[in-house]
Amino acid sequence: MIKHTFAFLMLASLAFTCGGGEKTMEETSTEPEMTSNKAMEFTSHRVVDDAKWWWALTIGDVTNDGLQDVVYINNNANGGYLGYREGTRDTGVWKTVIVAETPPTGGTFAAGDLETGDMDGDGDQDILAVKHTGEWDDAGESAEIFYYENPSWEAHPIGEAKDAVKDLSIGDFDGDGRMDLAVLTFDENNLRIHHQQADGTFKMVQDITRAGLHEGMDVGDLDGDGDVDIAANGFIFDNPGGDLTGEWKVSVVDEKWNNQTGDWSANGTKEFIRDVDGDGTPEIFISHSERGGYPLAYYSRNADGSYLEHVVVEELPAAHTLQVFDMDLDGDMDIVTGINFARAVNLEPKVDHFEVMVLVNDGTGQFTRKVIDDEGIYNGRVADFEGDGDYDIFRYPNHEAKELFLLENETVSK
Repeated sequence: MIKHTFAFLMLASLAFTCGGGEKTMEETSTEPEMTSNKAMEFTSHRVVDDAKWWWALTIGDVTNDGLQDVVYINNNANGGYLGYREGTRDTGVWKTVIVAETPPTGGTFAAGDLETGDMDGDGDQDILAVKHTGEWDDAGESAEIFYYENPSWEAHPIGEAKDAVKDLSIGDFDGDGRMDLAVLTFDENNLRIHHQQADGTFKMVQDITRAGLHEGMDVGDLDGDGDVDIAANGFIFDNPGGDLTGEWKVSVVDEKWNNQTGDWSANGTKEFIRDVDGDGTPEIFISHSERGGYPLAYYSRNADGSYLEHVVVEELPAAHTLQVFDMDLDGDMDIVTGINFARAVNLEPKVDHFEVMVLVNDGTGQFTRKVIDDEGIYNGRVADFEGDGDYDIFRYPNHEAKELFLLENETVSK
């Protein structure tokens, strides 16, 4: 892994760097003035006021009305129900719809991630779900994974996980038109891949244990061979093709994301795959979800398969949100990130700022920050809520928050 650090952008309220020209660590840093994109503004709407430990949270139009809904598991600390809040243009909190009070095999739902996707190929968004007792109740307990078929909400089993689930990634790994699932767990350094069969059932085709696996996963074609690979914790798992039972060769993007020691926060990451430079090969974005002292960076692939690090933010604590979209509609990819307040206040040294930011790409790979809130974000999601063509942000302020906000992007209206 080769490191490529951008020119420094010194910010008084937050000691971090936004990308600019090439430099080595020995060179004197420059200090360009910070700019802002005045056309990109957000209006905040409180849409939930009674959330409880909403660590498993995603966005999807499960009602098929053209508006995005908030899909969640309630009380992921100790187990709860599976539901969604129905998106609406009306003011006030959104309507609660419970998909399932309990899993089909009893118990409770709990996870650290949640996703929607068209699992049965009928054109609507189904909901993944995880049966577990809750990370704070017993993280080491095994879990069961299901998907709930839209609109009947009939449960379909997918498989089991060794312990509490931290990440779920849907992808068609074998190119057969059916969605498969990758599952990353909390304690057991374990990644499992579940392949959807022709009859709609699932078969576990990979059970990979590797030291350093913990949290942070996304999927995409990283090597340009036409199939979907997995990026997790600074590793790449290369899809072998075929029936997926062959060896998923492992390479290391950057060992600092998987060689940490200490408590449960070691190797906590967020990852996102997106082609930011327009060369047709996606980059891998990584931040640390729990600790301070780590950068927000992205990694571009070299011709020999190694990776070059591009540091966007020199140090960003408890960055439990990482999304990459064209937020200002100028044709290049921007980064949505920020600090989880409830985690950051417990770090040493103390953190006393909780920015929510869009890191705006000027088209040359230089990023400048636009602060859109100062009260934190956790597992934030980006989606075009109302279908107007720009991307909105769903902000859960911290992992203990009771409220959830829709930050409506006003770019299109300007």
